[in-house]
Amino acid sequence: MDKIKNRENNGVIVHGNRVNDPRFADDINIIKQSNEKLQDTVDKLHSENERYGMHINVVKTKTLEKSQKRMMLK
Repeated sequence: MDKIKNRENNGVIVHGNRVNDPRFADDINIIKQSNEKLQDTVDKLHSENERYGMHINVVKTKTLEKSQKRMMLK
């Protein structure tokens, strides 16, 4: 992941620190400002993974989009 990180101001601020790729064991979260930037990062991650014989499990892969719109729950 370190090889594909770019130095953009992506991610979120948590307690004054910018967080843009939290990792949990063999899971990672990639936080980007746009779908295009997210796709570019995933493409780079995929290419780097292939070099080491690893792959992204698309069945287990999920995306979440944050919106500025307020939603009413019923």
